[in-house]
Amino acid sequence: MPELLPEKLRDQLATWIGKTCHFRLLYKISRHKCSAETFHKKCDGQGPTVTVLYNTNNTIYGGYLSKSWNSNGSYISDSNAFLFRLQYNGSFNPVKADVNDSKYANAAYGQRNYGPTFGGNYDLHSFSGTISKTRHEFALNGSLNMSGGYYNYIHQDTSSMTNNNLNVTNLEVYLVADGPDPKFSDAPWRESAEWNEESAQNLRQSLIKYKPVAEVNVPAANILLVGQIGAGKSSFFNSVNSIFRGKITSKACSGSFEHSVTTAYRQYEIKDFSSGKFLNFHLCDTRGFEEEFEMDAQEISFILDGNVPDRYQFQPMVPFTRDTPGYVKEPDIQDKIHCVAFVVDGSTVDVMPEKVRKQLKDLQVKMNQRNIPQVVLLTKLDKICPDVENDITNTFTSFAVYDAVVKVAEIMGLPRAHILPIKNYESEINLKIGVDILLMEALQRCLDFADDSMDEQFSKLVSEGKKTRVRRLAGWFNI
Repeated sequence: MPELLPEKLRDQLATWIGKTCHFRLLYKISRHKCSAETFHKKCDGQGPTVTVLYNTNNTIYGGYLSKSWNSNGSYISDSNAFLFRLQYNGSFNPVKADVNDSKYANAAYGQRNYGPTFGGNYDLHSFSGTISKTRHEFALNGSLNMSGGYYNYIHQDTSSMTNNNLNVTNLEVYLVADGPDPKFSDAPWRESAEWNEESAQNLRQSLIKYKPVAEVNVPAANILLVGQIGAGKSSFFNSVNSIFRGKITSKACSGSFEHSVTTAYRQYEIKDFSSGKFLNFHLCDTRGFEEEFEMDAQEISFILDGNVPDRYQFQPMVPFTRDTPGYVKEPDIQDKIHCVAFVVDGSTVDVMPEKVRKQLKDLQVKMNQRNIPQVVLLTKLDKICPDVENDITNTFTSFAVYDAVVKVAEIMGLPRAHILPIKNYESEINLKIGVDILLMEALQRCLDFADDSMDEQFSKLVSEGKKTRVRRLAGWFNI
């Protein structure tokens, strides 16, 4: 989930605040970096907030401020502020400490180089400057001093409130908004086809009739699937293949394993079994990214440029080179990759290993150098939002899915329109119209981008005065 704070703890905070309210995440150190500058950029001037710290003793504590944070270098007056403990040593054990009636003028301190700071005596000073993550935690450099009288600690002290522990697994700041939590938007945040059989058939026929941009005369568009192991690359191919097979299939090896289950480069074709025709696009699968085995940058370049043959068997300790048997020496437009689809598990993007994230970003550099368009297939919608698991038609009204789209767009540096939520067939035994529609809409978007890419590649060759060979069913042609 995009946030850590469980519903039970949210309900307790709402009771203390004294009104019907809901919480919208503004800042999270594991996602946005533990930086005072970033905290103020995201939280200043936003209105009432709750700051929550999760320490390594499984204690959850923090503070509420009904006024906005600022960076003025002065105290913030707030008679409604309070500090709290929600969980102690793993057990639900709520305690509230209201601001002292005579000292509410010093309820909090807004300083541009400080993270969230409460009390005139720095009762709770989270951190200063920037803190780097060490393994699985942040060792905050702030201070805890709950004895200065700025908050009313009834039979409590620093130890009983916080374990005297500023080593945290996370710190979050939530906006406190009036009214009940709107899980769903009144109107879809993105247009989509109608969730019915007619829409599914129209999309299916459109994909069956698809042909790459006519001027280029390429027989099939090549869409490369890349991503972390377990994100659902091979499952996406299996899901698309299932639609045109008319039943659930598992042609590509898929699953959740410690290491990538994809061991060969495959240019999968899709066959429409109602007509017996192969469709005019390939879904190209390659090894999943892992922390232990980084993909060779040159190997990736060879895949993008069309030098790697179908069914090439990967050898982690022996990278693909120009001397590798099967190396395609003179790849043409039809051999190259025309669109790249990053497959990202939306439910675990917050804990994506830094090495894996770096590999994805490095790959983007390679694609940008070649003007290859990119999209993200955002998987595991059922884990992002349980209500979408119950009813896939809630996808484009779910705030949780929308938040995941925004988050991934920010991480990948892509427009939100390029982040495509999908649901792969994993536990289902029968096809479902809503799942089919999401998959086919995402695939259609990839093909639209692929056409743009092929057209650009062709124009570049023409402008350079080069000839290109294009293989058609009737043979080879020179252009």
